[in-house]
Amino acid sequence: MITSSAQFLATRAVLAMCAVTVVVGISGCAADSAGSTTGAGAPAPTPAPVSTAPIVTDVETCEAFTDVSTILLNGTVALREGRMTQREFNGWMRLATRVLDRVPTRGEGAVSEAVAALKAAAPPIPSGSDGATSIGDAEWNATATSPAAACDAAGYQLFAEGFTGG
Repeated sequence: MITSSAQFLATRAVLAMCAVTVVVGISGCAADSAGSTTGAGAPAPTPAPVSTAPIVTDVETCEAFTDVSTILLNGTVALREGRMTQREFNGWMRLATRVLDRVPTRGEGAVSEAVAALKAAAPPIPSGSDGATSIGDAEWNATATSPAAACDAAGYQLFAEGFTGG
């Protein structure tokens, strides 16, 4: 019986070790190559390097601004040719203020400054509002050509896609 009892205890010890191994494996406790332990079973993540490069380039700003130019061109042409009512045109201009507000800039330089001046001249009109925009007023007109000149200097020719009335 001693042999059977010894076998029984040895079997229990092996089962207990297996249970501990399973529990430790389930809990995700593991060591990385440096010996530190993480709770997810994976090595501790290394932090991403800090980048000093601008997140948005001048060209990306200019490309985004073409959407504003496209809205302004098509709205103006359609209104002038009588294919759009003043009310519809005003809606398109309100949309233009929101799209302009979303044009990303890097926060410095001629392109960013030109777009910031237009954003200040025509702040975004919230969706669902009948507020009037300042697009086309004296302040807007004084700064309206600035993005084209700044984008040109940055190597990007600003444009608008005309598609209305074709």
